[in-house]
Amino acid sequence: MPDAADEFADLADLARASGLTEPLRASRQVVRTADGQEIAAIRWGDAGREARIAYLHGLGIDAHSFDQAALALGEPAVALDLPGHGRSGWRDDADYGAAVTAPTVLAALDALDVPPGIVVGHSLGAILAARLAALAPERVTGLVLVDMSPDFAQRAVDRIARALEAEEPFASLEQVVDRAVEARVGDDRAVLLREARHTTRLGADGRLVRRHHFPHLPAGRTSSVGRFVDAWPDLEALGVPILLVRGDRGYVSPKLHAQFAERLPDASIVTVPARHAVQNQAPLELAAAIRAWAGDNGLLHPDEKPSPDGTGRR
Repeated sequence: MPDAADEFADLADLARASGLTEPLRASRQVVRTADGQEIAAIRWGDAGREARIAYLHGLGIDAHSFDQAALALGEPAVALDLPGHGRSGWRDDADYGAAVTAPTVLAALDALDVPPGIVVGHSLGAILAARLAALAPERVTGLVLVDMSPDFAQRAVDRIARALEAEEPFASLEQVVDRAVEARVGDDRAVLLREARHTTRLGADGRLVRRHHFPHLPAGRTSSVGRFVDAWPDLEALGVPILLVRGDRGYVSPKLHAQFAERLPDASIVTVPARHAVQNQAPLELAAAIRAWAGDNGLLHPDEKPSPDGTGRR
């Protein structure tokens, strides 16, 4: 498992895989918000360059899931570990619904000096991104939803949370990967191994446990991740460009795709070859989709131009 010394040790390999010669630098930051919550983040870019993108990951993973996409896009950014995830603090009430965590995340963005810009959210992070935009519309110039629609079945959302709570410790990283393959999270073992390294730590008995809160709840306690359908009023009230990037084998089925397009006819929708974790499985395609959409909507910084293949600065 990566520690503070080697947390970013493999970024050079990710940059090469993205065809980058001058990749963004990454550093770890931790802030404490006024409500007493500790939020950890990865800052992409050199000191003094404003982060124009905020990345919000999905349920049960962490900020590192956006590493290669952030490198490929090449824009200064901040990727948060959501409350209860990664290196961020846990809530005593185990309520990680967007309505509850949005004020904390907004306070963390303030503490990190993140100016108004694009918010990119995956899965639970997408629902949270919509809530942020509704609470603080002045902060959001564009919204990117990664493989999530508010119409995704709530019973499936709750089932995923219960499965995370029931997860037993692991004997090895390979076992973490095996379980992910069995659960059809993905089939690229190298990608899954990297995710396993970042989302686990050594437990007291020497076995691997997840960093996130869910499997550590006291007996008889359950978590909450809120009602995803509640994001519709937030999305329908927004006056900024919206992009949905869905995986062709992800959670936004063709039926949900059609419903999303009907309710938000002005939104852009791009489909890429991936399962649900698009940012892990198709990071270059995700970066290209965001860059093209941002460019079309005038959201890019005027002194930065896309590279010839649309994946980032060279």
